[in-house]
Amino acid sequence: MSNTLDDYSPERIADRMQIQDCMYRWCRAVDRLDFSGIRDVFHPDATDMHGAYDGPVDGLIDWIRSRHAAIPFSMHAVSNLLIEFAGPDLALVETYVRTTQRYPAEARAALDQLAGGKAGADGGGMDLMTCSRYVDRFERREDRRWKIARRTLVADWKQFVPVPADQPNPPASQQTGRRNQDDFIFQERQALGIRP
Repeated sequence: MSNTLDDYSPERIADRMQIQDCMYRWCRAVDRLDFSGIRDVFHPDATDMHGAYDGPVDGLIDWIRSRHAAIPFSMHAVSNLLIEFAGPDLALVETYVRTTQRYPAEARAALDQLAGGKAGADGGGMDLMTCSRYVDRFERREDRRWKIARRTLVADWKQFVPVPADQPNPPASQQTGRRNQDDFIFQERQALGIRP
């Protein structure tokens, strides 16, 4: 552990904030199925070891596009973020992540893939809740941006909950999340002139 004063210099604090921002952008991108946003948090030659998918970033995007096609809701929430610098442009980052996703009956094959077999009772939809950690090798390269060079997902806990037939729905007047570029956040970004 290298808790030296240099790890908290103004430059290192800026590095920490860039790495943290990258993790937040990952969550938004995967939950909104923003594939260019997913690509943007990784270096082009990065690898991702998710267990159900292991390989390069382009394959990860294809896997997410296919697996998430029938998933109407996904929420990744990161919390503990421990950043350890191994050099001026190299860091090991451990990030706790909680994921909640809804798998309707037609998406059960995608859920079974994560469960390593049948996930819960046959038939209806299931909600998946997980506690996991991303163990990421972050690098800052030519463009001077911190990005993920290698990710390993460490699965700590999973729970499957059957979706009740009388599940609550928000009122029609309420803004609801969408898993595409029509989501309210993208409307607001465009209204404020924030670039993609």
